[in-house]
Amino acid sequence: MERWRITAGHVPGPFGLLLVLAAVVLAIVEAARAYRKPVPGVSPRLRAGLFALRCAGALALLAVALELSLSFETTSAAGPRLVVLVDDSASMGVADSESAGQKAMRRIDRVRELWRRSEPARAAWKEAGLAVQVRRFGEGSEGLTGEAEATLDLAARDPASDLTRAFAELAAVDPAVDPRPLAGVVVVSDGLFDRADRGADDPLVLAARELGVPVTTVAAGAPHLVDLALTELRAGEFAFVENVVEFSADIEAHGLEGVKTEVVLRRDGQVVATEPFVAPAGGETTVRFEVAPDRVGQFVYEIEVRPVEGEASPHNNRRAFVVKVLRDKVRALHVAGRPDWDVRALRTLLGRDPNVELLSYYILRGADDADREDPFAPLSLIAFPTDELFKEQLGSFDLVILHNFDALNHQVGRYLPDIGRYVEEGGALVMIGGDMGLATGDYPAPALSAVVPVDLRVPTGLDTEPFRPGVTDAGRRHPITAWIDHSGLSDWSALPPLDSYNPAKLARHEAEIGSAVLLRHPAGGPLLTIAEPGRGRVLVLSTGASWRLGFHADLPIVDGARPYDLLWLGAIRWLLRDSAADRLTLETDRPTYLLGAPITLRAAALSPSYAPEAGVEVAWRVQPLGRAADDPGADPNAPVTILSQGTWTTDALGRASETLGGGLSVGAYEAVAQRAGGDEAAAAPQQARRVFLVQAAGRELTRLASGPGDERLQRLAEATGGRFLRAAGGDLPASPPLAPDRQDRERVDSRRDIPVWSGGIAMVLLVVCLGGEVLVRRRIGLA
Repeated sequence: MERWRITAGHVPGPFGLLLVLAAVVLAIVEAARAYRKPVPGVSPRLRAGLFALRCAGALALLAVALELSLSFETTSAAGPRLVVLVDDSASMGVADSESAGQKAMRRIDRVRELWRRSEPARAAWKEAGLAVQVRRFGEGSEGLTGEAEATLDLAARDPASDLTRAFAELAAVDPAVDPRPLAGVVVVSDGLFDRADRGADDPLVLAARELGVPVTTVAAGAPHLVDLALTELRAGEFAFVENVVEFSADIEAHGLEGVKTEVVLRRDGQVVATEPFVAPAGGETTVRFEVAPDRVGQFVYEIEVRPVEGEASPHNNRRAFVVKVLRDKVRALHVAGRPDWDVRALRTLLGRDPNVELLSYYILRGADDADREDPFAPLSLIAFPTDELFKEQLGSFDLVILHNFDALNHQVGRYLPDIGRYVEEGGALVMIGGDMGLATGDYPAPALSAVVPVDLRVPTGLDTEPFRPGVTDAGRRHPITAWIDHSGLSDWSALPPLDSYNPAKLARHEAEIGSAVLLRHPAGGPLLTIAEPGRGRVLVLSTGASWRLGFHADLPIVDGARPYDLLWLGAIRWLLRDSAADRLTLETDRPTYLLGAPITLRAAALSPSYAPEAGVEVAWRVQPLGRAADDPGADPNAPVTILSQGTWTTDALGRASETLGGGLSVGAYEAVAQRAGGDEAAAAPQQARRVFLVQAAGRELTRLASGPGDERLQRLAEATGGRFLRAAGGDLPASPPLAPDRQDRERVDSRRDIPVWSGGIAMVLLVVCLGGEVLVRRRIGLA
């Protein structure tokens, strides 16, 4: 059917429209009054012609003022719409069956079979005048056409199925774009939607009711499933080093009763612990891991149920999470031979730090006192708890300091092998010289000597001549002493001389335990020596006069700190492997990101004196976190794939940052930053590392059993007046439930607009009509 109408392209405001209409009406009324009465010498035809010119000019003025156009439209009747929503999420790719004896079929294949089998019903829909639209939905929805609509050739890969959003998109269709009324909806899905079911307040049900039409649901799942799934994970974001923390996971089993496998806990891809697992008859069981992180830092942990043959999906067998391991209060055991200025200085420094739990002991009686009395009597007024400290509680200390301590004279010699084992297992040991201990040869135990970089077999004696130490090449790089060279103090002329030195020699095995001399005596002997035996760290300071770096009349202050503080705080950071000792740090704005979210990396550079360092070039890269060591498909020689990289230059505050687009796929990644030109093997930490996860927005494959999905689809159909069907064995209904009040509407198939006002015709007509009337009136004497 064709029709025409006049449309206005410009409608002025009420006042302007009133003025235009008033002008037109007044012009026509004035002409009618003027030409109604007979005029001598003017024929009625001429008066009528003049009135016609006035009317034509007024209409031309109206056409120009309102920008009038002629619109020609071809229309046809538009039948009501029936929309079919087909689930295209990952769970539709899962295979299940009607019974244990049947061959499993993927749910999306079962839907395709239903679609093919229901071709007569689909033909009946069109014969009934329904406009059928087929749409896929996952995280979003889109229409299907051509071959995809005819065969439902879908990938079933979307990480979530948001039917609520699909309903909202249907409700938002503009009638001007598609005037066909929505009369019914058919949802074909397994019902495993990524939304919480809250009964009557379920957002899905509320969104369906907003459509105002019946929703027919078709369940694609089948009751028999073979699968293991890690459904729930309980793990905190933080843990404390050497403190036991529990990670637990709920595992749901279907169709695998009695099957044996194991559950694996990994940290950064390396297996930490395993637990045997026997699949229960049904339902969930909980597996727990108790671990004590052995170092601080940020790590990706992963719990995985090793897949078994025949599982519906191996993708729901593992969950990864990020844990930041922090150091709780540092427990330090400080044992001194007697009070002196050096002991007092270190004890004061440690005692004023609220993060340090200090146990400090003085031995107030010497060997001469013991010789005069009962040799088995206690050597202090309160018995020194040697057994408790060096046997029972030794492993609980983060740091042990033997400060000018004559262990043999104080009956501690038999515990020296325990201290050696403590270091091998990851402990930190400090040995400070003076007139006892190193000087008198009080540490001869082989187990202790094996972890110390200087020779403990013979007494060193004590040299009290003042001297100025020298900084070695290793000392210029190491975080304990690099501040000396950086501050221009390498010649020690601005620092007070030391007047205590134990002339120790390096041990024969010093290279085997990774030792390095940071400060030397002018005679060439080691003054400050470090080593990393086993999993522990050792520092030997062959002087009892380091306190002079904190108390001197002309003491230089370096970046607001005393040299004594810089030396010992740097030493403690290094001994405890504290990340605060790193002069380059790297952070991410969060540990876990949703797929597609931007990722921000932030770096900070510090000078050797731990002040912000500007102008530092930092090379950074992002790469996948290493694959599990027990993964049979892992290639240990495969090159690292760098996904993104660049170079920063730190600002005046020593900072730099980069925001990456959301181009990373789901998985675990590590970001690495390194000072440009820095040596990764150097003693000073030149590299920083941070791990993070990229995860999908939903957990589509967490629970795959069809029962809960069927129940939800049935409730949805009942709440909207639709029908609940099953894809297996049935067909789509030839007459689906439809809303009775959704009638046919008229649809505009084509439209052609002819602007009356914009061409020259309207202007010519306006000039000719109004001007012609004026000229004629003057000719005949009516002007």
